[in-house]
Parts: sequence; C-alpha cells; structure tokens
Amino acid sequence: MQEISLEEIEDWYLNQLKIRFKREHKVLSKFFNISEKELGQTRNSLKTWKNRDFQSEEYKLDSTSQKILERFVDSVVENLDEIRIPSIHIENISYENSQKYCDNIKKLYTVYNSQGRKAIPRFGKQFKIEIKEVDLHLRKIGDLTQKIGKFLRKNYQDGKIAEGEIKNIPQLKHNIERLGSIKGKIDGMDNTLQEMKENLSSNENDLLKLSEDTDLQMFEKIEREETFKTNELRDFLKFKKAFKKLKKSLEKGTIYARGIKESDIRPYIKDPVRKILQEGPKINNLKEILIKTRLILEDEKDPLKLKADLRNKIIVNINQIVSENKLEPLINENLDIQARKEEFRGRLKEKGIEQKRTDLKNRISQLTLDVEHYSNDLKHRKREYKELLKKISHDRDDLQKKIEEQIGEVVKIKIIIPN
Repeated sequence: MQEISLEEIEDWYLNQLKIRFKREHKVLSKFFNISEKELGQTRNSLKTWKNRDFQSEEYKLDSTSQKILERFVDSVVENLDEIRIPSIHIENISYENSQKYCDNIKKLYTVYNSQGRKAIPRFGKQFKIEIKEVDLHLRKIGDLTQKIGKFLRKNYQDGKIAEGEIKNIPQLKHNIERLGSIKGKIDGMDNTLQEMKENLSSNENDLLKLSEDTDLQMFEKIEREETFKTNELRDFLKFKKAFKKLKKSLEKGTIYARGIKESDIRPYIKDPVRKILQEGPKINNLKEILIKTRLILEDEKDPLKLKADLRNKIIVNINQIVSENKLEPLINENLDIQARKEEFRGRLKEKGIEQKRTDLKNRISQLTLDVEHYSNDLKHRKREYKELLKKISHDRDDLQKKIEEQIGEVVKIKIIIPN
C-alpha cells in the first residue's frame, strides 16, 4: 500500500494511467503530430494571402474586397491559434483534452464555412489556387479528426472512465477547506459562548448579592403575595365570558342594552383585575353593568346564547358581587398589598436598588435568550462539521476504491483534517 497526499494524488494517478494506456496514447500522439503539421501549413498558407500584391493583374482587388479578405483570414487564423493539441500544446493526452481538440476543429470548420460563404466570392477568382491548397489541408485535418473521434469511441472508453474517477478531487479539496473554515468558526463561537455564559453568571451573581438587602427581600415577598392575591381575584371573576358575548352582540347590533355601551365593558374584558382595582372596593360602575347583564341573562329568549350551566354560574357570580359584596374583601386585600409594595418600592428607590434590580433582571432575561440562540447556532455548526467530515471520509474511501479498480494498486490518500 502506498500513502499519497491529496495534493499529489492526481498527478500520481495520471502518471499511472500513462503507463496503463501507453499504446493508446502513442496512437493518439501520432494523429496529433500529423494534425499539428497540417494545421501549421494551413495557418502559413492563409497568412500569405494578405501579402499578395493586390495592384497586380493576377491578384487585383478593390479596397473593400481586400478588407473582407483580411478580416476573413484574421478570423480563421485566430481560431487556428486557439486550438490546443494534446502532447504538443498540452502536456497530457487525455479523453477530455482530445475531445476538446475535436470540438475546436469543428468550430474551425464552422467559422471557415460560415464566413467563407460570404467572403470568398469577393476574391475567389484571384485566389483559386490558394483556396484549393487550404481546402486540401482542412480536408486532411477533418479526416484525422474523424479518426481521432472514432479511436476515442472505440478504443479509449476505458481511458475516459479511468480519467473521470478523479473529477471529484477539486470538490474533495473544497470540502476540506470548508471544514477548516467551519472549525475556525466553531472555535470562535465556543469562546464567544463561554464569554456570554460568564457574563450571564456575573449578572446573576450581582442580582443574588442585591437580593441580600432586607427591604428588597420584603419587596419580593410582597410581590409573591400580590401574584397570589391577583390570581385569587381573577379566578373569582366568572362574568368575562358573558361580557365577551355581550360586546360582540352590541357591535353587531343584534341586542340592545339600555345604559351599556361596548366601550363600557371593553376594559373588563381586556384586563378585569386592573380595571376593578382602579375602580376601588365599591365598584359601583361594575355593579351597574352586572345588574343589567343579569337581566339579559335571565331573559327567556336567551339573547347571549350561553350554555345553561355557564349562564347559571355567571348569574351566581353576579349575585355574589352585587348582592353579597364578596368581591370587596378581595379588592381591599389587593389594594393593601399594592400600598405596601409602593412603600417598599420607595425605600428601594432611595437606595438605588430598584433600578439596579430592574436593569439586572432585564439584562439577565436578554442574556438568557442570547445564550440559548447562540448555543443553538453553535449546535448547528457542529452538526454541519460532523456531516461534512463524514462526507469527506466517504468520498476519500470511494476515490481510493476507484483508483484501486483502475490501476490494481491499493493506495491510502492522506488528507489533513482540521482538529
């Protein structure tokens, strides 16, 4: 087994193919050598056309015809100069290079014939011998090109396949470069993510130290009480579904409720707890709306179309609020908590703790989201790296197998994978 680097494998493999297809290359080289002579003679013959004495009787041409001849010659010679002949202009004889040569000869014929149909009639009489000479060389070139094409189709298909096995080497190299780029990004992202986590931890520690303040501890305790009592108040309110139905009916104009407008009940739907606490313990406005709503609910025509069980629960809840004043103690408890909260908020504000706490919480919240998103991006990059590494390994193994099949020798392609 030979170990060969990826950078060297293509040249090494092509040299092995030169040995395997030595006879075929020799035949093609013979054709190409003859073609080179014919192409050179064609080029030289054409160039002499421009050197004729156009004032002489034999080659006399007007200025326009002379310019047409010169443009025609320049165009054909330019195409001749573009033809690259394997083993002469190109070091390696290969199926691809040989096929490109044949295609370029076809292009030469196309240019010569298409432009010649328009140009040659302008100077054909004066250049009959020269045209026959060039046509003769081109026929020979055409015959040789047909022989080359036939030989490629009949005797060099194995060579075509063998040479094609290394077509994926550039892509393999490109993937290795990509892998290195991704690895570099991953390393940078790992460092950045670590810095982000350290920043998050630092802010969390700052918030923890801040929470040692006794006033802040009391403030947070009151906040927890407030949350509990707010939820208790919210759970007590059962009329929201009836208000939603009533609001839609008022908007559509399918129901008329004296003294109730859609704008009156909207705040109790959007944020009932906030609205009720703003209104105060007596909640006269809410009670008035609830009394009118109860009349609608007790209507035999059932204008709000609520299920019977729900309608009964809402009527009971309205009675608890309107007749039994069961909502008032809950409101007072919430208002009392709000007052105590504001008292301690003032203390914290004097110490400057409240703003620090708010800023730290906001910063921690944002940093937590940033860490999560960045961590997901990093996972995606690592997954991309792993998949590409797997593909590179597969493509390298596949290339080694194909090379072994073509030249009968086991090789190990050495590639440098970024760590």
